[in-house]
Amino acid sequence: MQEPTGSSDREELPDLQDIKVRGRSIKTWMLSAGAVVLAISAVFGGLDKAAAETPQVAAGTPIDTGQFEVTIQRVVTVADLKPLFRPDNGGALIAVVTKLKVTDDTGVAPPSDLIRLIGVPGIKDTDRPIGTTNLRDQTRDPVLTPEAAEDVAYVWKLPKATELPTEVKLTVRAYEHQDESLLDHHEKWLPGEIAAESTVKVKDNTRQASR
Repeated sequence: MQEPTGSSDREELPDLQDIKVRGRSIKTWMLSAGAVVLAISAVFGGLDKAAAETPQVAAGTPIDTGQFEVTIQRVVTVADLKPLFRPDNGGALIAVVTKLKVTDDTGVAPPSDLIRLIGVPGIKDTDRPIGTTNLRDQTRDPVLTPEAAEDVAYVWKLPKATELPTEVKLTVRAYEHQDESLLDHHEKWLPGEIAAESTVKVKDNTRQASR
């Protein structure tokens, strides 16, 4: 009778990672499947939602939006800002005061979609401000000089002066540079995603004399 051979005489099975299917190793197929899962997960909310959340930035912190450096300084409510801005009857104004610097090499007016107020009664989240002003010289919708930081206020109307917010949430939009437009063949900045969110206390200046 033939004695059973030892383990050294048996045919060794290949490792899992060395087995090939359609010319590719099992390990490669597993890595590819994992990449697909991650891609699909990212489309539908992601495995790590925290990484995709908009940064929460405190007032006084510079925010890089691509075309601008924006620092939220304060938010105030006022009775009016004559002669530039006036509220509707029975209303007031709310202003987000920013330190705004153009980081591009071309001067531009503050874009109306840069700042949005979120969840403020009487103001839709999509509402643009009624205008902006440079606090240095009270110029309405000023043209900003590159690299020269200016105090610029974004102004909205509040429908009721008796119902003023004590705190607001706001967003700051980023901008993406396009080297050449298909239509006019000029470089330009286009609105992008939200660069940052901030929650700021509101100072009530409605009882003070307007400037």
